[in-house]
Amino acid sequence: MTFVDDVLQGRAVIDDLEEYGEAWDSSVVKEYHDYLGLLWPEYAMWVEEGQVVLEYVIKARQERLDLRSYLARNKDESPTTRELWSLVERYAEEWREINS
Repeated sequence: MTFVDDVLQGRAVIDDLEEYGEAWDSSVVKEYHDYLGLLWPEYAMWVEEGQVVLEYVIKARQERLDLRSYLARNKDESPTTRELWSLVERYAEEWREINS
């Protein structure tokens, strides 16, 4: 299970992220973004923008979408979704690699 899975199942909250980071064992799960349950561009966005990205990743996963797809559908919903969509656009190449 990943951090995102645990949040979705109610076993964790976003504020528990630091504890998950402390428990990460790179000999078991090499990539930190995989351990968290994030696609690489989602992870890059989280590093850049912080907790708000995780909140939107959780919303996206509740709808069985990746963050890019969720934001594409909801980009005009609020200033935050528009701002995050702009960030998605900056990571366009990474999203293309995932979808190919």
